[in-house]
Amino acid sequence: MRFYLISAIVTLIILITVISFRQDVWQTYALPYDEEQVGLNDQITINFSHVVAENTPKGLAADKFAQLVKEKSNGKINVQIYPNGILYNDENELAALKNGDIQMIAPTISKMTEALPSWQVLDLPFIFEREDQIYAALHGELSKTLLAELSSINVHGLSFWNNGFKQIASKNELIQTVEQFQYLTVRIMTSDLLSQQFNLLNAEPISTTFNDLYKKIQNNEILAQENTLSNLYSKGFYKMQPQITLSNHGLLAYSVLMNEDFWQSLDKSSQKIITQSLKEMDRWQHEQAIALNEQNLQQLQADPNVTLYTLSKQQREEWRVALQPIYQSYNNIGNPQFLAQLYQDIKN
Repeated sequence: MRFYLISAIVTLIILITVISFRQDVWQTYALPYDEEQVGLNDQITINFSHVVAENTPKGLAADKFAQLVKEKSNGKINVQIYPNGILYNDENELAALKNGDIQMIAPTISKMTEALPSWQVLDLPFIFEREDQIYAALHGELSKTLLAELSSINVHGLSFWNNGFKQIASKNELIQTVEQFQYLTVRIMTSDLLSQQFNLLNAEPISTTFNDLYKKIQNNEILAQENTLSNLYSKGFYKMQPQITLSNHGLLAYSVLMNEDFWQSLDKSSQKIITQSLKEMDRWQHEQAIALNEQNLQQLQADPNVTLYTLSKQQREEWRVALQPIYQSYNNIGNPQFLAQLYQDIKN
């Protein structure tokens, strides 16, 4: 019995030895050179989180930015996009950026106003009449001043992106007159100025995240909202709030931000690629937002379940008059010089 056991062990050792030699287990020569692996350790990954769908002005711009950066860096810089609030929602993404949990975000202007009250200048109602005025505001002298303010909260500002004019979507009735806002629950982004805007209209402003909005509409907690047509369409909000007033009463825009420490860790060449890519797509992004909102308008017009209404000049003026006190409020909580600069940028 002992003889058979010893024989089995010896046979097993011989078998393992043969297999090991065939598999080159004990060979010490270097592995073959693989060109595809060269430089992987030098690759830079930028994790870019946002809360809207890919087929929106911000979603398309994020993808375009990633494409340009990859091309200009020859693949060295990889921008990984996380849309639809996959990683962070619009309430916690700024904290995540400042903590270094994410490298890049593009929150709405309104979301930045708690930290930077003067940014509320771009939330003022009825200040823009035309699309070219929006472009001038987002890429003129005021925009440089606003981006420079971000250094006070240890965030690096890169650019601004347009989403377009905000409209009013309602669940039960078309909102045409100022009186119809009374006691109406309206979703807003976190912003003192936006809250006051609807208080002046005697509505009840409710701040909630973009991701939670759908459920609150279903539960009749929120009966109306202000948003762009592209957001109303891409998120399907129009199916629950199909009464849409084309009011063009405000602007929805985004600030493109990066974690300051991450930005400083980049070499000058990489920083230049990022800034050049954003600058190159300024006009493209603006026009893409206009085109997408127009496309979504046509799609909504073709939907028999959606009712669209454009404010008359008289109704628009009534809204404007009702909201006029908000300008003095901004001067009290913001920076009057910013408002003067905004008027200067858009006067032509």
